[in-house]
Amino acid sequence: MTMINREELIELFKKAQFSENYSKGQITVDSPSLVQYLTLAFEQTETTGWQRVSMSQIVINQTYSFYYKGAQSSTFGHVFKTVDQLCANTYFRGKKNKKFFIIDLKYDHRDSQKPQVIKSYEQLLSFIEILKKTAVFVDSSNSKMLFLNGEKLEFEPIYSKFELDNLNIDLLNKIVSFIEENTHESQKLSILSKAIINLCKNEPFGNRFKFFLTHLKEVYETLDHDFAVFSSSFSYEKLRNEIENAKLEEQVKIHKVITDIQNQILGIPVATVIVATQFKTSKSVGNDYFYQFAVNSGITIGVCIFSLFMGYLIYNQTQSLNGIKKEIERKDKQFKLESPVVYEKIQKSIGETPFQELFNRLKCQNFILWIVALICVIALIVTIIIYANITVNPYLD
Repeated sequence: MTMINREELIELFKKAQFSENYSKGQITVDSPSLVQYLTLAFEQTETTGWQRVSMSQIVINQTYSFYYKGAQSSTFGHVFKTVDQLCANTYFRGKKNKKFFIIDLKYDHRDSQKPQVIKSYEQLLSFIEILKKTAVFVDSSNSKMLFLNGEKLEFEPIYSKFELDNLNIDLLNKIVSFIEENTHESQKLSILSKAIINLCKNEPFGNRFKFFLTHLKEVYETLDHDFAVFSSSFSYEKLRNEIENAKLEEQVKIHKVITDIQNQILGIPVATVIVATQFKTSKSVGNDYFYQFAVNSGITIGVCIFSLFMGYLIYNQTQSLNGIKKEIERKDKQFKLESPVVYEKIQKSIGETPFQELFNRLKCQNFILWIVALICVIALIVTIIIYANITVNPYLD
């Protein structure tokens, strides 16, 4: 026996005109293929749900009345009389992975031309998939979701054609785009979960989803506001860490300016004051003025060379400090331009600009270098004075 297939039965549904709540209909047979399809549908009433009114033979160009009692879903997929019936199905209101046909719209799930209500239905299903990511538990049989975010809320997508016709697609797309764009999706989903709980917790269970759909604007505003607060906090910590890392890096450079010449600094007393004590008096050398002149002149020349060397080192290190200062100023300006609001928050929290501590350290290091330079100059002058007062030039006598 030849069995009618789904495609053939769907063609009959699309040709038929229904009345009396889709329990009765008429169909005009306008092609030989329809003669065959209708004959098979009437012969297989138990699976197709099509029952003939009269027993006359099916011929072309004739109109036939029939009763419709519902097609067998296991054979032909789900056949819904209306969109409301589709929405009432616990499976299809949360997903559409199975075959279905809607008599009222004459629409099959494979049709490329989709009525607006079907477009809204599909967009809502995509949104429900995002809601499922937000939930801590989802019942796969009816898409019932459980939200936990301080409070507990059961949430099931219960809606009808009315909600689909009045669905704000633009707001729905804005929420979807907001969740999916850029990073921090998990944080956004957490905010969405909290927004749903706060919005719907006082609504009856069966009305929660409908209430949610009519308040998408409030949901989006909550998402936008709470994520802005999170981003501000996140940016604050991120920028503060970057500033601290930059400060640590520059502190090491500043510290290195002194440590690089600390051995020379420690050598100042030895090279000047202590060395100066090695001057020979005329008495100590038995009035050997040539010997005294040679020794004292050698000591003085050594001190002068050391002082010149220290002067060069100090100048070089001050230039290094100036370079570090310019780099700190550049970083300070960069951080301020990138995140002025967060920069200002950090400034208020510490009571000064983030890099002020480094600027103070630079001033201190510069001051130390100038003190070292002054000590060198004084030591050099003292050495020359001592040399001039105790050394006899034998070539003048």
